[in-house]
Amino acid sequence: MTTKLAKAVSLALAGSALTIGSVSSASAHVMYNIFQTASPTATDGWVRIADTNGDGIKTGPESQGNKGTVMPWVGTAGNGLPFGYTGSSHLNWAAALHSVGGTYEVSTQNAINSYGFKAEIDTGAGAWQDEGIDANGNPTANGPTGWKHQTDIGLIKADEDMWVTLKPSVVTGTGYDIQNFGITVFTGMDKNTQNYSHHGAWNCPGCATPSNFDKNDPFYQNNANLIPSLTYLTHSGTVDADNGLSFLALAGQVYSVYLGGAGVGRWNANIADYKLEISTSPVPVPAAVWLMGSGLVGLMSFGRKKEKTA
Repeated sequence: MTTKLAKAVSLALAGSALTIGSVSSASAHVMYNIFQTASPTATDGWVRIADTNGDGIKTGPESQGNKGTVMPWVGTAGNGLPFGYTGSSHLNWAAALHSVGGTYEVSTQNAINSYGFKAEIDTGAGAWQDEGIDANGNPTANGPTGWKHQTDIGLIKADEDMWVTLKPSVVTGTGYDIQNFGITVFTGMDKNTQNYSHHGAWNCPGCATPSNFDKNDPFYQNNANLIPSLTYLTHSGTVDADNGLSFLALAGQVYSVYLGGAGVGRWNANIADYKLEISTSPVPVPAAVWLMGSGLVGLMSFGRKKEKTA
C-alpha cells in the first residue's frame, strides 16, 4: 500500500468510527469504498489491494480483485464490504434505503459531508458507451463501446418495496462536461471470485462476441465457465439530472447499478466527477385492491342499513 493510500485508510477509519453509529438509524445512507487512484484515468473502486510483483507496493490491479487486503469502507458495519459483497469486480458505492421518501445523493461531496473522507466518485464520458470514435477522430472498428475501466458500479438495497429513480449529473468544474449518462440495473450482485481484469469492453453490440447492456454479468461476458450472478433488469442510455431511470426495488433484494457517460466522449480522456440523485416513492396500491376495499365498505354499510330497518 502506498503512503498516500495508507494515510487515506487511517483517516477514513478514524472518521467512520465517529459516524457509523449515527447512519444506521437514518432513513437512508450511502457507503463508499476508500480506494483512491494516483491518476483520474485509472480504474477506481478496487475491493482489494495486493503486491504480487514483489516491488513492495500494493495496488488494485495486482490483486485481480480476489487477493491481498480487503479495502475498508466508510458507512458500513465494521468498515467491511457492503451487503456481504464477495465479488472481485470493482465496486464504488452502496446505498441502503431504509424507508420510502426523500432524495439522497452519491457524490464526493456527500462522502466529505457524511464521513470527512473524499471518496473518488468519477466516471468517463464514454464509460457506459463511447461515441465510437478513436483519438484521431476516426470511427472505431467495433463502433460504440462501453469500457470497464471507468464504469462505476454501485449497489442499492431497500428495506421495503419502493420505486427508485436514478438521476446522474456531472459536477461542474471537475473535468469533462458529461451531458449524458447511461445506466444499467441488474438484480443481484457480482459473486464471481475468479481473477478480475479491469481491461476490456462491455456494452459493445459491434464486437466479435457481442456484449450488450442486457447481458448478465457484463464484465465477465467472454468467460463461458462463469455462472452469471446478475440478472438484467432495465437500462437507459439517455439519463441526466432531468431524465431519470426508475425501477421497482423489492424489499431485501440487492441491485447492481452500472453507470457512466454515454455517447459524449472517450472512456480514458474525458473524466469528471458525477453526483447521483436517488429518490424513492411508494408502490401504488393496485386499482383492484381499491375496488375490493370499496366493495367491502359498501357491503358493511348495506348490512348496517338492513339491521336498522329490521
